[in-house]
Amino acid sequence: MKEKEKAKELFNKYCFAIRTEETDSGYFTNVIYAKDCALIAVDEIIKVSTNSQNSENYWRQVKQEIVNL
Repeated sequence: MKEKEKAKELFNKYCFAIRTEETDSGYFTNVIYAKDCALIAVDEIIKVSTNSQNSENYWRQVKQEIVNL
C-alpha cells in the first residue's frame, strides 16, 4: 500500500473510532484528535521497527502524509 493510502486509512480509522455527538448529518469527529492519534500510532511503529531501513522510511513517509492531510 502506498504511503498516502496508508495515511488516509489510519486517519479514517481514528475518525471512526473517536466519533462523538450524533447530528442530523451523522457523527461529529474531531479531525485534529484523529490526526494526533494516527501520528502517535505511527511514532510507536517507528520506535519498534527493526526490520529494515526501508520499513522505517515507509512509516516516516506515512507520518508525513498524515501531517499533510
